[in-house]
Amino acid sequence: VLKEAQDLGFAEADPTADVAGHDVRAKIAILAKLAFGITVPIDTIPCMGITDISVVDFAYAKSMGCTIKLVGTAVRQSEFGEHDGALSVYVSPKLVPLNHLLASATGCGNAVAVDSSNLGTASFTGPGAGRYATANSVVADAMRVVNGTCPSSPFPMLSNSIDVDNDFVSAFYIRISFQDGLGIIRSVGDLAETQGVSIHSILQQPITDRMAADTVVTTEACKYSQVKALCELIEKEEYALSAPVFFPMISDY
Repeated sequence: VLKEAQDLGFAEADPTADVAGHDVRAKIAILAKLAFGITVPIDTIPCMGITDISVVDFAYAKSMGCTIKLVGTAVRQSEFGEHDGALSVYVSPKLVPLNHLLASATGCGNAVAVDSSNLGTASFTGPGAGRYATANSVVADAMRVVNGTCPSSPFPMLSNSIDVDNDFVSAFYIRISFQDGLGIIRSVGDLAETQGVSIHSILQQPITDRMAADTVVTTEACKYSQVKALCELIEKEEYALSAPVFFPMISDY
């Protein structure tokens, strides 16, 4: 798939910026500046790419009525839904419901969803790669410079009153690869409790190989740091075959 994307001009010859999420990180930094008037240094933005995602994750996502997309997020946190707290900016694969507009971005398509108190959700979609789409944008920008039609202030809104806290809050998907044995689910639950992580659901396909199986845990909303610490603890357990794969979810609960 990556080779096909490169042949079509949708991915760079060196695909690191695409698969590691660096390209999305640059875009969300710009969008965060436009939306909130605050500069978030790129090197402070948590960035998880797609290199650890496997067909197993897509199979579980499908069973949950979802797909997986690489998403850049800039959101103001809130405890009671007022969204007036610190700003979190991050890049990560996300579990996205199939009826969500971001799920419709396929191929070279990009999508931007903007949530606001009065407008609700507004969406912008279009090609995000390819020689013609890229050339069109570059030439259009060059013509605006030549014609003097560039805005004098590309970022008209400036704010010094918003704190940045990239230890974002979300529900999470966690896939644990394990060697089958007794008490594994109990162990995961106990470790989750030590980190203040509440489990929402546990999913597991029938085990066909007891030496190499997978289970998925989804969580209630919690901090990224809590889930990261939980996964580091799980990785140290004897039954764990590798570090758990985890990423945020778009959820209604």
